[in-house]
Amino acid sequence: MITKTTSGPDTGHYARPADASLSALAAAGSRFAFCAAACWIALGVESIVRPRQENYRDLFWMIPFGLTPVTFLYTHAVQRSQSARAEQVGFYLVMTASTLASLGNVGLLAGQPILAAFGFPWGALLWMVGLIAFGIGTLKAKALPRYVGVALILLEPGSILTGLALSPISLLHDRGACSAGVEKGLALIFIALGLRSQLRRS
Repeated sequence: MITKTTSGPDTGHYARPADASLSALAAAGSRFAFCAAACWIALGVESIVRPRQENYRDLFWMIPFGLTPVTFLYTHAVQRSQSARAEQVGFYLVMTASTLASLGNVGLLAGQPILAAFGFPWGALLWMVGLIAFGIGTLKAKALPRYVGVALILLEPGSILTGLALSPISLLHDRGACSAGVEKGLALIFIALGLRSQLRRS
């Protein structure tokens, strides 16, 4: 069954309902990705401009970090298939790690070391492994441009390297410093652009 893409005069253009559904998911996902990117970059730039430990950043960190798994949820919905097992495994690892990292940050803000341990080291390690697996799965699924998979793979390692590269002007701290958010924002922009490309194909 097919449906017309316009309610105006018959132009001969038709779209399958499945394509329309994928387009809606890709459009929503790209919006969340752009919002997450803007928040990450803003947080990163603020940390570079004011290069000192400010613990209030741990609270504002929850905004871009909360938007990022939502972006992954839509990314998974756009490219999921029964044959893409690696993509599914990576997605569930990332979502589990996101939950642990959020709990850990709550523990950090509340001054609860036991709860904070869920974020680091366990949440952080699982987050990196999950992103790499999710990126590899995205490359294998071939539903989105290859640069989306590469962006997912490099998101966390690139973040670490960015923090180290910026350390001469923005010192590294155990908390309250988010200069590496600039790299995370750039990675989210690539993911947003990849999701937008799904709209043109659909």
